[in-house]
Amino acid sequence: MKNAQRLAFATAIATVVLIGVGVLVRATGSGLGCPDWPTCHGGVVPPVQKHAIIEMSHRFTASLVGFMVIGVAIMAWRHYRHNRLIVRMALLTVPLVGFQGLLGAVTVKRELPPEVVATHLLTAMVVLSCELTVAWAMFLENPNSPARWRSIARPARARLGLLALAGLGWLAAVLWVGGYMSESGASTACSGWPTCNGSVLPGADSQEVTHMLHRYLAGAFMFVLLPFLIAAWRRRKDVPWSGAAALAGGVLYIIQVAVGAANVWLTFPDVLTVLHTVIASGVWFTLSCAIVLAWYVPAARGRATLPTGREVPA
Repeated sequence: MKNAQRLAFATAIATVVLIGVGVLVRATGSGLGCPDWPTCHGGVVPPVQKHAIIEMSHRFTASLVGFMVIGVAIMAWRHYRHNRLIVRMALLTVPLVGFQGLLGAVTVKRELPPEVVATHLLTAMVVLSCELTVAWAMFLENPNSPARWRSIARPARARLGLLALAGLGWLAAVLWVGGYMSESGASTACSGWPTCNGSVLPGADSQEVTHMLHRYLAGAFMFVLLPFLIAAWRRRKDVPWSGAAALAGGVLYIIQVAVGAANVWLTFPDVLTVLHTVIASGVWFTLSCAIVLAWYVPAARGRATLPTGREVPA
């Protein structure tokens, strides 16, 4: 069902937008623009105040993504019930989004604790991976998809999946520490880049340690990501998606580092702060896609084709 595929991919894109809006809330200091939850100053419509409007735009976007996730789950149940992975992953994403909303409520109620804010961001990334798994699985189950995408050469792709998974795990640590750093006030603890206040090592101040830990993890990520990029580029002739994944991952990482440096040099302007996390979600997006495309095996099932061209299980 192409409509189900479109909705699944649209939900993944909407989640990236949601992540960007969430970072805007943090960058502009609007996390407590609405001191209550789920209402804003006691109403559904926020007052005409900058921080309240930004905070409620995040909640409205989150609600939209939540309804889209429910829609994908319904479509998966109706049209892909024969495929356990698609149905289970689509259904799992629903309570996961609910948990994400609960974390958002806790964030407001507890007045933005850094560890909860960081977990809120990382959970959004996990939701994104689940949505991409459902979307690509639906695409690969479609017999009208290009045959070279649907035929899986497991020995050629299994290693790519492992390398992408290693990169995703490391990136999860980078993102969590980065989210914690931003909300704890450690972003401005180091006045230079790549050094921290003139030194490659942080001082005894805990905020300097947090800031530099994020930098160290982000820098070391290159050594985890590079094997995937090299392997993917080498397989580009026989694995249709690997060349694009290598280019996307490499270019996004380079831009990510440049934006991170510019953030420090320019004292974290809102635009660059949002861009920094959105680009990181782009790297996460790329690695998640690579994992699914490397390891997913379309279900072997017979089909019958109706005269209209619509396919049904045989």
